[in-house]
Amino acid sequence: MKISINWLKDYVDLDNNYKILEDKFNLMSQEVESLTKLVNATNLVIGHVVTCEKHPEADKLQITTVNIGEDSLSQIICGAPNVAKGQKVIVAKVGSVLPGDFKIKKAKIRGVESYGMICSLAELGVQDFDSEEDGIYVLGEDAVPGNCPLEYLSLDDYVLDLDLTANRPDLLSMEGVAYDTACMLDKDLNLLKHKYETNKDKNDLKVFTDTSNCDAYYGQIIEKIVVKESPYWLKARLLASGVRPINNVVDITNYVMLEFGQPLHAFDYDKFKSDTVMVRRANKDEILITLDKRERKLVDSDIVITDGNKVVALAGVMGGLETEVSKNTKTIILEAASFNPVSIRKTSKRFDLKSESSTRFEKGIDPNKIKKALDYATELFIKLADGEVKGQYTFFDNTNKAVNLVRLSLKKINRVTGMDFDTETVEKILDRLRFDYKVKSDDTFKIEVPSRRQNVYGYQDIIEEIVRIHGYDKIPLSLSSTPTPGYLTAKQKLRRTIKNYFMNQGFDEMVTYSLVGEEQVTQFDIEELSKVEIMNPINRARRTLRHSIIPSLIQVLSYNKKRKLEDISLFEIGRKYTNEVEPELLSGLMHGMFASSLWQGKKEVVDFYLLKGILEGLLEKLHIEKYEVVKTSHNLNSMHPGIHADLIIAGQYAGFLGKLHPELEKKNNLNKTYVFELDFDLIAKTTIYALEMKEIPKYPEINRDLAVILSKDIEAKELINVVKVAGKKQLKKVEIFDIYEGENIDSDKKSVALSLKFQSLEKTLETEEVEKAIARILKQLDSKLNAKLR
Repeated sequence: MKISINWLKDYVDLDNNYKILEDKFNLMSQEVESLTKLVNATNLVIGHVVTCEKHPEADKLQITTVNIGEDSLSQIICGAPNVAKGQKVIVAKVGSVLPGDFKIKKAKIRGVESYGMICSLAELGVQDFDSEEDGIYVLGEDAVPGNCPLEYLSLDDYVLDLDLTANRPDLLSMEGVAYDTACMLDKDLNLLKHKYETNKDKNDLKVFTDTSNCDAYYGQIIEKIVVKESPYWLKARLLASGVRPINNVVDITNYVMLEFGQPLHAFDYDKFKSDTVMVRRANKDEILITLDKRERKLVDSDIVITDGNKVVALAGVMGGLETEVSKNTKTIILEAASFNPVSIRKTSKRFDLKSESSTRFEKGIDPNKIKKALDYATELFIKLADGEVKGQYTFFDNTNKAVNLVRLSLKKINRVTGMDFDTETVEKILDRLRFDYKVKSDDTFKIEVPSRRQNVYGYQDIIEEIVRIHGYDKIPLSLSSTPTPGYLTAKQKLRRTIKNYFMNQGFDEMVTYSLVGEEQVTQFDIEELSKVEIMNPINRARRTLRHSIIPSLIQVLSYNKKRKLEDISLFEIGRKYTNEVEPELLSGLMHGMFASSLWQGKKEVVDFYLLKGILEGLLEKLHIEKYEVVKTSHNLNSMHPGIHADLIIAGQYAGFLGKLHPELEKKNNLNKTYVFELDFDLIAKTTIYALEMKEIPKYPEINRDLAVILSKDIEAKELINVVKVAGKKQLKKVEIFDIYEGENIDSDKKSVALSLKFQSLEKTLETEEVEKAIARILKQLDSKLNAKLR
């Protein structure tokens, strides 16, 4: 928000030391981006061109004699096509410095000396000041030679540029800034009052609404207006505020919007061709050509202004080209209204039409400023456009103008702030804020928050206002009365352990977007889950909250493969989202070469068993022993049906691992990509109970190997379970270390080699005891699986 200091002086008596004002804003209100002169030029005077003759050595140059004050004449050579005798002009004397550090020096041009420069507005850095400028800028006849041209043009101003935060919509108006300035400086506030007269003709305008998204609409007809250039003071203030002057009609609506924060719009009444204004929702695919001459296809969430039938404006965002004010406009409909902020924000974002008006409507306007802004604009149309007001305005107004009542005790203020305010100090601050209040005998304040402060809702906001006006620099420095050392929760420790494990294995940690495309949401769902879609997505590819992290990891892999990076292992700990829960997941992806040694000629390519081994290593590190990797019982279309397994922890489904489906790989230009996704919350719950102390065995272990022949259809899980049950407590570990099919083995059979580890915590096992255990195992294998010793 750019603030004209001259404009601000209408409200508050300011000293010329504007650095104090800058410091106050930085400390007590909003950060100041810059404080600069509107026109950064020095040593300028108004000049009167006494003579103007053609340069003898140049067709396009003129030799002028200019009176620069007190009959002091200066010879200046000028190349502007419009320079002429008798003009009042802007002169940069020798020694002047213009924008861009351009210094004016005595010069000799084609043999003739020149002592200065006759300037255009563009050379002063304000080329938007007058749309009709062509060459040097010619001042009015009332300009006095020798005086400052910047003062004459009202360009002798400073601009305070505030970096506004979203919680201060009140500072989007000069009046709001004035309230804050008077409060911070503890000065009087001069609020402007406006009056105007109407003619006795009846105002035939009728206004209606067919949508709850329009709370108020005021329409005023103003006749006999003359469209022309705005006065210097008005154009200068618009320029200082970052708004380009156009003509007096448009400039008045912009000026009043900047003054009060209430957007206005003027329609050409003769082009409107109706005495009815109807506010409604747009019909789907309805068309409007806006002022920027672009055709807009509307949707039913847009608010539109119509002539009772046809759309003439996109409410709160931009007017329509068909009813645009032109030089020939004689009668206007002046609009002041209140629209739903959410609807305006959606429309503005969809069309990428961010305007000064939409910005203010999006943040919420003060309902008590609607009529005030209309009255002031009407007064200016009478003064600056020679308009006549036709009767009283027509309106409907359903806005809530009631003040917000907040009760707050002195005790709570001191408890929340940790400071020692007294009643008198708080009263003075509330007076400076211009909040009406009453104080009860128990030092409880009943505060009326004015509607201009839309950002102040409850006691927390009041306390914040009290502290900032009192001064953030006055908050005492203190240490916590009960210092305690920081610590990690059990989940935080687990998260750190898992991250360190995967990074030590050569994985890279990812942090991907939680938002994905609609197609990717359900790719790895094993059951039907509810979708969470955001109302205002960045784009279609980021509109739904994910159910799985794997699609995002696939995108990362595809991105890197396009840049010739093939050997990639990724992992991420993050959440998935449904309407009911937001569980945490541990997901990963492996592709290409996992490890290699060129010197030794060793290569370890990623496959299912490598991924399975890495996950088993993680479970071992987390002391989780009760787990199984089993053939999947879920039909996941995104996974390879033959290379896909489930992980079961303590009898509960914990996730899956395996290879991506070939079709999904082809779609993403991948090959041999392996993924996993586990329930982090289940792992956390299990590992907490798994962390228990165990006695170190005192007695040696005995190892035995067995090879049995059994049917191909028997799964490894079933074989190991039978061996474990038969081996009883003395059998501590069973591992499969070889599977053979081929010569000397029937085609429907396979040979499986097992490694068995026996150990007792009570004694050294005898050979006879181990042999009995092996015989018992072989008997059970023969009985239950028809497996024979090879």
